[in-house]
Amino acid sequence: MTVTNTQMPSTDRGHVGLAGVTRSEWTKFRSVRSTWICLFIIVLAGIGLSVLLTFIQAARWSQSSLQERATFDPVAFSQSGHFISQLVVGILGAMIITSEYSTGLIRTTLATVPKRFTVLAAKKIVIAVVILVVGEVTAFASFFAAQIILTAHGGTQLPAGASIVTQVKSASIPVVTIMSPGVLQAVVLSGAYLALLSILALGLGFIIRSTAGAISIFVGILLVLPIILNFFPSGFKNSVEPYMPSNLGIAMVVTTTRTTDWAGVLFTPWVAVLVLALYAAVFLLAGLWFLQRRDA
Repeated sequence: MTVTNTQMPSTDRGHVGLAGVTRSEWTKFRSVRSTWICLFIIVLAGIGLSVLLTFIQAARWSQSSLQERATFDPVAFSQSGHFISQLVVGILGAMIITSEYSTGLIRTTLATVPKRFTVLAAKKIVIAVVILVVGEVTAFASFFAAQIILTAHGGTQLPAGASIVTQVKSASIPVVTIMSPGVLQAVVLSGAYLALLSILALGLGFIIRSTAGAISIFVGILLVLPIILNFFPSGFKNSVEPYMPSNLGIAMVVTTTRTTDWAGVLFTPWVAVLVLALYAAVFLLAGLWFLQRRDA
């Protein structure tokens, strides 16, 4: 990612304010071609992969086992595209700062904005707002597309108060609406999950200052750690597993089951949000600490 130099507007007192720096960061962010490519991939992969996997699941529903039917979540499944989208938001979150270190533009930025907290805050606002908007659009589009596919394959909506056992006995694919219990919350939190990951990646970018290094650590936290965890004793594994960022993302969108079929005994959705927000805050504060104590 290459960025263009943008003059920072000043406040009436002659100091660069957060609003002006945020506008400048937005200009730099949207003027880079790779930004739009990443955002396009988030939307395309998020919706496309969800649609594809939902279609495959719906087509094989009659051959699926009772266990598979009992643990099938039409909302969580509609957000399957997160597998790719979460990686791309990490790349984008890290590159919004690491690209400036690689090109040397960070020296100009910090010379123009002496208050380094303002630089970090402006970048956080830009990446969080953009990813939240794109994430919510992707989440809602994926949800509605998935429910259309399930309905087209014979899916039916459960009557109010009916349990998942009723769905298993009827052998029909469960379908929900956006107003079904817990569905709207799950879809909204799906977009929030991506936004929180982008903030976490931004913190990593400030800490590592290398695009390759920050992305490698982000992927390691998101995908490699859960794999390594499988080699530990089950007691330790089951205790730590719910705290994995990827499992926190699952916990935010699951609506019909909280069993080990969804990667451990998951937290409730809002607890998962708080834990992931804490992770993002810790990385961001660490990034601020390094930013204030190291030369550009």
